[in-house]
Amino acid sequence: MFKSLTAYHLPAAAQPDPARLDEQLAALPFKPCGPVDPISFGFVPPRGQAHGPLVEWVNGHALLRLQFEQRLLPGSVLRERVDELAQRLEQESGRKPGAKRRRELRDEALIDLLPQAFTRQSSLRIWIAPMLELLVLDATATARLDAALTALTKAVPGLAPQPLQTAESPAACMKAWLLDGVAPAGFGIGREAELRSSDVQAATVRYVRHGLDGDDVQQHLAAGKEVRKLALNWKDRLDFVLAENGQLSKLKLDDGVFEHDGAEHSEQDPFDADALLLTGELSQLLPALFEGLGGRVDALGGAAVAVTAPAPNSTAPKPAVNPAPVAKPSAATALRMADTLDGGADDAPPW
Repeated sequence: MFKSLTAYHLPAAAQPDPARLDEQLAALPFKPCGPVDPISFGFVPPRGQAHGPLVEWVNGHALLRLQFEQRLLPGSVLRERVDELAQRLEQESGRKPGAKRRRELRDEALIDLLPQAFTRQSSLRIWIAPMLELLVLDATATARLDAALTALTKAVPGLAPQPLQTAESPAACMKAWLLDGVAPAGFGIGREAELRSSDVQAATVRYVRHGLDGDDVQQHLAAGKEVRKLALNWKDRLDFVLAENGQLSKLKLDDGVFEHDGAEHSEQDPFDADALLLTGELSQLLPALFEGLGGRVDALGGAAVAVTAPAPNSTAPKPAVNPAPVAKPSAATALRMADTLDGGADDAPPW
């Protein structure tokens, strides 16, 4: 189950070829970090089975899994090592190293320390919904999103995800919903929100497990505070928190959904059953949410082509592919990603 969600528009003309996708992903398999690699990532079988396919098609949806491994090198340890090298150089030369030389010393310290650093693995789930023209990543952190998009566009030439835009900003819509006390059809307002003023002080008020229909909330909104996050419920089936940038977090299916829908798929493979449940719920939620935000628009602000959830047991389309070169991230970028990736323990089920 996705815990968080960032969606991208994936136009029909820039989607992967289902017949070639597994072969393309195999060109970028996961490999553990080398001795001086701060981070490594690549694709692994989404079912978690060794030597399995790298893409699973379930009811017209493609499911992938990107594996990360990073070396855990605390910044304080690196700085201490650089200071030691700088002090030694000053004693030998009689001159204090400048900024450029200290950067060189930092690279030397990295080479010395990285092989001794512990490693940690985490993974990121990827969902491609061709009929919805969506690419969905199970992450909200910029570093993980950048790494996933880099891996996908490097492995699959022509894959061209675009930022997903709606006619109305989520922040404006969430403020209107709270002011009116009414969310779009099918949605209910939850008990969590974050309000922030737009001035330099950025005064922030957070509500957790608290009703949002009180006068205090109305007063904050009337005073000019904007809504950065708002908890919502979808048809009493799925809870989530919507952020001002359109990302979803704290996704959680209601227990009744597992009891009712899970029972219908009890005889299926657990991976297939979970994937059907996940894609089925999100295929209904996301179009409804986009509609509540005024509808999807293209990059120029025009109305995007309407897309609907795929019919049951539909097959994946075979869109055209237009190759496009993709730049490889620099070593400095890789190190920054290693410093900021927010992975969790990798002992959870793949889906």
